[in-house]
Amino acid sequence: MRSANEGMERGKIRVLFLSDHLGHTGGIIHGATRYFLTALPELAAHDIDLTVAFLRGDHPSSQMLKEAGITPTFFDRAKQNPLTVLDVFRLIRRKRIQVIHAAGMKGILTARFAGRIAGVPVIAHLHDQMPVPSTCAKLLRKTPNLSMHTLAVSSDVASFAQTELNIDPQQIEVLPNGLDIDSIAQTPPESGQNFRRKHGVPEDAKVIGILGRLVPVKGHDTLLRAMPGVLAHEPSARLLIVGDGPDRAALEQRAHELGLTGYVFFTGHVTDAYAALSATDVLAMPSTSEGLPYALLEALAMRKPIVASAVGGMAETLTHGVNGILVRPDDAMGLTQALACVLADSDLRNAITQCGFETVQRFGVEKHVERLYTIYHAITHRLPVPTSEPIVTDHADAPSGDPVAAFALAMRQADTQPQPLADLSEPDPADDDSHTVEHAAVGQSPGMDDKA
Repeated sequence: MRSANEGMERGKIRVLFLSDHLGHTGGIIHGATRYFLTALPELAAHDIDLTVAFLRGDHPSSQMLKEAGITPTFFDRAKQNPLTVLDVFRLIRRKRIQVIHAAGMKGILTARFAGRIAGVPVIAHLHDQMPVPSTCAKLLRKTPNLSMHTLAVSSDVASFAQTELNIDPQQIEVLPNGLDIDSIAQTPPESGQNFRRKHGVPEDAKVIGILGRLVPVKGHDTLLRAMPGVLAHEPSARLLIVGDGPDRAALEQRAHELGLTGYVFFTGHVTDAYAALSATDVLAMPSTSEGLPYALLEALAMRKPIVASAVGGMAETLTHGVNGILVRPDDAMGLTQALACVLADSDLRNAITQCGFETVQRFGVEKHVERLYTIYHAITHRLPVPTSEPIVTDHADAPSGDPVAAFALAMRQADTQPQPLADLSEPDPADDDSHTVEHAAVGQSPGMDDKA
């Protein structure tokens, strides 16, 4: 890693990137983690002397940053510990920081106070619009002028910054996440096959995947309620729930109650999101609120069809029937029809994934980092931040019409009757009626506690 003095001698912009945490407790990697692991090494390779720090403790994925030549600082402070402001202030002085790029609500708040004391400008970076703890929210709303520029990953998040955090809209810029498109697109197919094998998913199944923390906002319950209808149209369908979280036990029980034994597989924590995506035939994203999920962009880069709720950055990135399929949030019936349609229509899958791959080209990490450098340069030289130019993707060859509506109409005209689900549970020797669905344990992988 380059020393701070070396960076100063070369006249590089000295940037502190500060955030709440690198990942969740227990080694869990979330979307912001993947952003850090992608964007920070690219930033360090530019004309920037980069210092990286997190308010919480160390995380296993820090090793990936170290391998990229970045040694992050972990203050290991408890939540809402005011001493973090002093920690950050000392780091700013020691590294002679010129601009602070802060992410996460507590990271932004800490950066504002430390930056004000040190006389260093702050850029706030918002990745989502999750509810903010009341004390933190009150302080953020009272200190918007302590940030010189605000980045939001989507227009919805930009609106959230304006209405909920009291930030001047003239200071807000929409800057979508960036990712390493080539690396993701080159994920070998066998990684998905191995992932299926590891977690007990049949090789010939049509797999619907959902990636993310098991929390209400991600819409897992809606997806489970949609699955019986999907299976009525496509008996070979299986649901792969990738990730873990506080709702896991409730979701397992819900799957049990819906008679989805053997049709749903919970993987637990994984770190190889690309292998998980490779194992899917379609990605479901039925969230009720989102910024701009990394999984969505990664799926586009891997040419996976996406069925998503029309919320946040997902609705801004996907055009229904063109590069993805959009449904109303919390609409199990609409989700059933959309998933069944995509699984049944290979021409539709090919068309939307091709358009999706064209869409994701505008989200390359190189373009993202070039924009960040432009912002850093302007702020450190006390210049107005140049207006960014929107990139429009042309889908001249995109399919027309609403494929899901056409599919639903065809099903109604055919008057198809749903078939009962086959019993995929292990038969109970003590049960004389082996033909009754037993709602036993939901299909689980042998590696439930794996972090891989």
